[in-house]
Amino acid sequence: MGIGDDIMFLGEAQRIYEETGKKITPVSGTGWSNLFNDVDFLTKQGGLTVNTRDTSERSDIHVDYYIKEKQNTLLGKKLVLRPYKPKPYKIKLEKSILNTVDKILEQHNVSEFVMVNPDYKSSFFSENKNWGFKKWQELTNKLSKHTQVVRIHPNKSGYKEPNLKNAVNINCDDLLTTIGFASKAKFGVTFDGMLHHVFAGYKIPSVVICGGLIDQNTLSYNTGLYLSYDHPDTPCGSTYYCPHCVDANKAITVEMVYEQCVKLL
Repeated sequence: MGIGDDIMFLGEAQRIYEETGKKITPVSGTGWSNLFNDVDFLTKQGGLTVNTRDTSERSDIHVDYYIKEKQNTLLGKKLVLRPYKPKPYKIKLEKSILNTVDKILEQHNVSEFVMVNPDYKSSFFSENKNWGFKKWQELTNKLSKHTQVVRIHPNKSGYKEPNLKNAVNINCDDLLTTIGFASKAKFGVTFDGMLHHVFAGYKIPSVVICGGLIDQNTLSYNTGLYLSYDHPDTPCGSTYYCPHCVDANKAITVEMVYEQCVKLL
């Protein structure tokens, strides 16, 4: 869990601030996120305390996010999930970041584009967000016949997928710059994760692959089109290698994702 959870907290904190007029102090989670810097309704101390993750830690206001509990199994931890409707939050970006993004896009002769995200994070949910790079390539081939495709390629360890053909691959490890690129997209295609929340905050439509990990009842925005595996074990919330999730990702085909994209083209 990470940046996506921080964005969900910001959505809830903004809602509470608007309702109460009181600044918010985040508690629990992984500490003060870089996304919390310069947010005018947050304060490090003295505000209404609000949990940033599902936790039993005491706070003035407790938000029930999508994790009901964590179970220890023989294979590892499994998240027991509950339905949760996140509040979209638009991350504010400095003009200098947006200027940098515009300059890079101009260098690549990119104007209108769809942003695709084959680079899944495997550090928490194992390989369960791996839809398959070959399928991402097939999808890109199809989309590139209609519009420019952009992929922001992280250089960090753990992200080892090669460049996509028929797409503009832009290397970027800076979080806010990556968000800047996302803010310029016509629409996005991603597995559930950070960009899913970023697109929603900017009211950018997205096609979201959920696999077997979650479904649209667990986490969803009105701007998203969701594809999940219709199975009794969905959403499974497994943080370890999960055969159910392997089957789920196989079951969601390129054509299924492309059909959703066509609606947005």
